[in-house]
Amino acid sequence: MSMLASQSTPSRSVQAVAVSALLALASCALPNEIPEQRGAQVAVLAGAGLEEMSPGDVAVAPVVIHMEDESQRHRDAVPQWGLRKAMQRALVRRRYSPLSLDFVDSTVVNASYAAGDVGEQAVCEIIVHDWSERYWATERRLDVDVEVRMVDPAAVAGSTPLWAARMDDVVRLGSITNYRSEEALRAAILNEIALELMARMPARNLTPGQN
Repeated sequence: MSMLASQSTPSRSVQAVAVSALLALASCALPNEIPEQRGAQVAVLAGAGLEEMSPGDVAVAPVVIHMEDESQRHRDAVPQWGLRKAMQRALVRRRYSPLSLDFVDSTVVNASYAAGDVGEQAVCEIIVHDWSERYWATERRLDVDVEVRMVDPAAVAGSTPLWAARMDDVVRLGSITNYRSEEALRAAILNEIALELMARMPARNLTPGQN
C-alpha cells in the first residue's frame, strides 16, 4: 500500500464519522411531524376561466354574511374589514392587483355593491357561513366556515364563478407567537385564513401578452 493510500484511509474514516454525526444532528432537529401543506383543508368548488382570463385589477367586495340562524351579536362579530384587508394581502401574494378598499367602497350606495362598478377585471367575493369565537379567549382558536369566489364582473348574476373555494375548519394560534397586541394577533389570524384559501387558487399569469 502506498504512503498516500495509508494516510488517506484514516482521513476518510474521520470524514465519514463527521458526516454521520451531522446527519444524526440534522435528524434530531427535524420536527416529529411534517407540517401540512398550506390549503390542505380547503375545498375547491366549481369554477372555470380564471387562468385563461388572468385578471389584473381585482375588487374585494364587501363581505356577505350567511349566518341567518345566528344572533345579530354573532353576525356582528365577523371582522369584515379585517377579512377584506387580509384577502387583499393574499391576492398580492398570488400576483393579483387588488384595488383600494376605500375606492371600492366609494361606489357603494345604500350598502349595495354591483360587480363592475369600479371598472375592475374581477371581483373577489367573501362569504361567511359560520364564525365562532367561543374558544378564542381560552384557546386562541376560531371556528370558521368561509367561502371565497373570483367572479367575472361581466358575467350574468348567478353564473359559475371563475374560481371558488371554501374552508370549514378550526384556525388556531399555531406558530403565530410574535405579536405586539391583541389587534396584531387578530390580523395575523385573518392573514392565515386568507392565505389558506388563496393557496389553492392559480397565481396570475404575468407572461407578456397573456393578461
